Amino acid sequence: MTLLAPASTPGTYEWQLADQLHDPNQNRWSEAQLDAYINEARKQTVMDTGCLRTLQYSGTTGGVEQYQFGAIGGAAITNGGTGYSNPTVSFSGGGGSGAAATLTQSGGAVNTISFSNYGSGYTSNPVATVSDPTGTGATILVGACSVLTYDILGIHLLWGTERYTLQWYPFRVFSAWFRPFTAQSYQRQPVAWSTYGDNSFFLGPCPDQSYIIEIDSAILPTPFATGDSTTADAIPQMCQDPIKFYAAYLAKSNAQSYGEAQKKLEEYQRRVREVVATYTGRLPDVYGV
Repeated sequence: MTLLAPASTPGTYEWQLADQLHDPNQNRWSEAQLDAYINEARKQTVMDTGCLRTLQYSGTTGGVEQYQFGAIGGAAITNGGTGYSNPTVSFSGGGGSGAAATLTQSGGAVNTISFSNYGSGYTSNPVATVSDPTGTGATILVGACSVLTYDILGIHLLWGTERYTLQWYPFRVFSAWFRPFTAQSYQRQPVAWSTYGDNSFFLGPCPDQSYIIEIDSAILPTPFATGDSTTADAIPQMCQDPIKFYAAYLAKSNAQSYGEAQKKLEEYQRRVREVVATYTGRLPDVYGV
């Protein structure tokens, strides 16, 4: 897997970009500039190809139809514990902040969780910690759709031992078919989904309870820190080839060498088409009807 630095090490992004720019000693472009172009090129490559795929496990909340990227989607009480009198919950990790919820107990066991704030900025699922003067053993599984999510290709709902594939619709069709009634008046197990804007998705019908969902998604890459020589790129190696050309295009454009920049952009576009040919996108109808 390609690393960011140093430029003197063959195979690294910095070395590849310096070679494209005919500047192996960084006389014209500094390391920080090279790294900025590389990070922008990695992001653009993922946006153009959807190559950084991941299965995210999130959750739903009863009565909630819209789910924001970077926010907690829902939580499931996996163990109610014993002896609880006044349980509280806090959230840590996951890269985000702001999530807040209240718990109730019945017979000493935690039995419900209600969110007053779903938080924001989460890149992975946070950890829920239950506190109480007397209780012990309660565990809660929390799910969030990463704020780095660029696109969703499919959503699957886990129910018992089965995994249901939800049907995707364009939002105007989804809204006409699944949103005639308000979320408060009609709730059941979701069968369909749709994206809305660039940072949220809807489930329909509105969930009637908490479910675990599996989200097949494309996410944006985490930027490399300047001079990082140890972190392997999460972008698959077969998809890394276009990156150096887009980074060179940015560098040449910034230097106002527009003719050379255009050539680098055209080569990037050609390499991207090769990558895209190996991927399939969202299925219009998973059941073929």
